Amino acid sequence: MKTKIIMIVVGMVLMFLSAKGHAITNFYDDAVIQEGDVYNYVHVYNDAIIDISGGIVIALGAYDSSIINLSGGVLDSLSATEYSTINLSGDTQIGSLGDYDSSITNMYGGTVDFMKAWNYSKVNLYGGIISEYLKAFGTEDLVISIYGYGFEYDPFAGDYGGGQLSGFWLDDTPFSIDLFGDPGGPGGAPIDTYSHITLIPEPATILLLGLGGLFLRKRN
Repeated sequence: MKTKIIMIVVGMVLMFLSAKGHAITNFYDDAVIQEGDVYNYVHVYNDAIIDISGGIVIALGAYDSSIINLSGGVLDSLSATEYSTINLSGDTQIGSLGDYDSSITNMYGGTVDFMKAWNYSKVNLYGGIISEYLKAFGTEDLVISIYGYGFEYDPFAGDYGGGQLSGFWLDDTPFSIDLFGDPGGPGGAPIDTYSHITLIPEPATILLLGLGGLFLRKRN
């Protein structure tokens, strides 16, 4: 319900901004976007660091080696390209987040409806909510690392053809993520999101696995 309300607000803002024209704001240096700020299209270049704690942005594109730190605010779409980095936390709401090229996204909190990783990007998931689906299509260097424990993957669950992954984040918060799958993706190549996922258990789990291996060696 909260996401639907936010998307309605974004839609109203989009209509308002469209009536005023398709303004583009370019950032080449560090800047802050906060509560009360409203932007249509935002492009971030060079090694600029943009801290977003509130406000509304319809579409943001991160280029070069820029860094976007999000702890709040509402974005309809966010695209990370080239060598940019996205750090997502707090109660940030994003409709669609796309990772391209060699970009990196670190998600600690917030909500993303559609998360899409392409090419050879890197995605690190430590927390937060992916409300619709997680999609990965690229080379074998495209890696989505998920940090938590109690992972369970059901290839037949979910609504998007790629199964469903559930478990717990390291702060004990449960999560469930639908994965996108398509046997005939772009150019006929299949989209198998789960094949790009690396599950990283909490340190205690790794320790237990190590002790189990030691026990087996002793028995042998």
